[in-house]
Amino acid sequence: MAQITSFPGNTPEESDTSLFKRIAKHRISVLIRIIIAIVAIAAIVILSVKRYKSQIYTDFEIVNSTEKVSLENNAYINNNGSVITYSRDGISATDDTGKVIWNMTYEMQNPIVHTASGVVAVCDYNGHNVYLIDGNGKQTEIDTNLPIRDFCVSKDQTIATILEDNDNSWINLYSNTGAQLVEIKASIDKTGYPVAVTLSGEVLGVTYFYIDGSTMRSSVTFYNFGGIGENTSDHIVSSYDYADCVIPMIGFLDDENVFALGDNRLMFFEGAKKPVSSSDTILAENIVGAYYGDSGVGLVYYDTSGEHKYRIDLYEKNGKKTVEYGFDIDFKDILIHHGQIAIYNESQIIVLNEEGTEKYSGNLPDSVIFLSATESNRKYIAITKDAVETLEFE
Repeated sequence: MAQITSFPGNTPEESDTSLFKRIAKHRISVLIRIIIAIVAIAAIVILSVKRYKSQIYTDFEIVNSTEKVSLENNAYINNNGSVITYSRDGISATDDTGKVIWNMTYEMQNPIVHTASGVVAVCDYNGHNVYLIDGNGKQTEIDTNLPIRDFCVSKDQTIATILEDNDNSWINLYSNTGAQLVEIKASIDKTGYPVAVTLSGEVLGVTYFYIDGSTMRSSVTFYNFGGIGENTSDHIVSSYDYADCVIPMIGFLDDENVFALGDNRLMFFEGAKKPVSSSDTILAENIVGAYYGDSGVGLVYYDTSGEHKYRIDLYEKNGKKTVEYGFDIDFKDILIHHGQIAIYNESQIIVLNEEGTEKYSGNLPDSVIFLSATESNRKYIAITKDAVETLEFE
């Protein structure tokens, strides 16, 4: 029998090397397939979003209608897909089917209502009580003990108020149980007179107006009442001064982006804990109306070109102007929601995407008192004299 001293093939070292190469090759192959799949999915999503944004509506139908008596002295405000109806006698919330979610009664001469992500707060101008109502209708009464000039509410159910007290003003924060959390003293000769407030999480934004010698000035000041603000003077984390300007409007567009609108400029700020200036635009024309939502800020002017009666300019959260759209209808209100702009009056509506492309322009079927956005860009809630209707574009 012949003796075999060696066997054709790989040595143990060569076998191990070959195995490692095959495993590495397999892993690379799997990784490539995963990357290709991710890229394909991303491309499909991007294409779908582009198609959705550019889609033109050809018509709409009333998919739901509930009879409802609408009184002429009622006022309305949009609230996270529902409609808030309020008057001197009370306030209620209605869903897109016309069903009343909650209601409460009161007696007020000049009710002011603010909302944030389903949370509602109402007070009487110059009164001292704020009523806080959550999404389930639970009500909390907050007594400020001083006349209220303005206030706001955050989605975590915190209230910020501007209160008047002889020569001083106070900016106080209250929890959803009515407990006072913060007290800021403001005076016309030091901080200036507080004009407007906005609140998100730990950050409070305040616009002040004051006289500096013979010059009129305003400021936008941000306070942080969390850990970051503990290491700063009076919890102030940033502040910006503006000469010859009054700033009556300030608001959070989301948790990290804030805008402030003056009579001659539009400012944007960025930062969830310490907002800093990201854009400052001087406005050369007189503003006819100002509207804002989660997509940005819309400013309406008379169209000086003569081609249309009005023009709306939309500014994104970073302060970049993305839309200049001329139109001729005498508008009742403008909604900016989920990348869509709706301009409407009692009988007409124009719908634009965030790039200013016209998605729909036409007549409304009934005389509309108020139009509310929903979570779907295709659907709006319309309040008419006789009903609550859900309009769905197609």
